[in-house]
Amino acid sequence: MKKFLPCTLLLFVLLTGCQKDTSVSPDTFVICPPSGFIGKDSILTGTYLGINIGADAENVYTAVQALRQSRGVSSINGVSSINVVSNFSSDITQLRERLPLYQYILLDENRGTESGVQLTIEANRVKSIYLNSGKQLVQWPVNAKSSSIRTGDAVGDLYEKLAKIRQMSAYANTFERILLLTKNVSKPYDPAMGQSPQWYFAYQTEPNRMDEVQIHFKNGKVSHFYINHYQTFE
Repeated sequence: MKKFLPCTLLLFVLLTGCQKDTSVSPDTFVICPPSGFIGKDSILTGTYLGINIGADAENVYTAVQALRQSRGVSSINGVSSINVVSNFSSDITQLRERLPLYQYILLDENRGTESGVQLTIEANRVKSIYLNSGKQLVQWPVNAKSSSIRTGDAVGDLYEKLAKIRQMSAYANTFERILLLTKNVSKPYDPAMGQSPQWYFAYQTEPNRMDEVQIHFKNGKVSHFYINHYQTFE
C-alpha cells in the first residue's frame, strides 16, 4: 500500500530531497534515508542530555521540554515536536482531551488502506487533510455536510466531529486505528505516551550538524538511546 505522508514529520522538515511516496504499515513512521548520514552511537547506561537510563516517561517528557529551550528541539512550522511510535487507540471516546496535544493524526483500518485519513494541525487548527492515496482534501468526508472536518477547523472542534463521523456506517472502519503520531512539546504530557516503545526527536548540535535521538522504553522506563548523526545542507 502506498502512503503519502506530508513533510511535517520530524526528519521530513530537516532533511531535503525526501520522497513522500512510500510503503509503510499503519503504525510506522517514515524517515527518508538522508544523504548526509555521518554515523551513530548507542547509550546503554548513565545519562544522556539530562535523561537517565531508567527514567520514567513523564520525567523524560519534562526533560525534552527543557531541551526545547536549551538545545532547540527541532520544530515543525515553528512548534517543537517529538514523534511517538505506536501511539494508537481504537476508541475515539478516549481521545477528547488527547487530540489537541498532537500535530499529526492518522485514521485508518487495521490493515492499512488508500482511504486512510491524515490530519495535520497547526496553530490549533486543521492545516491539511490528505488521504493515504496522496489526494489532498479540503474536507473529509467529502460528501458529508455539518459533520465534515474542514481545513481551518479549530482543533477544539475535532473530537465532536470525529465522534459523529464514527457513527456513519460508511466510515466506521476508518476508526479501527487512530494514531497520534507527532506530539507538540509545548503542550502537556499525555500519559498514554508512556506505553510507547520509542520516542524520537532531532536537534541541531552545531551549524550544518544535527542529531536524531531515539529514546527506547521498556515497561515505561528508558532502556537505551540510539543517536544518528547527520550533516544538513542549506
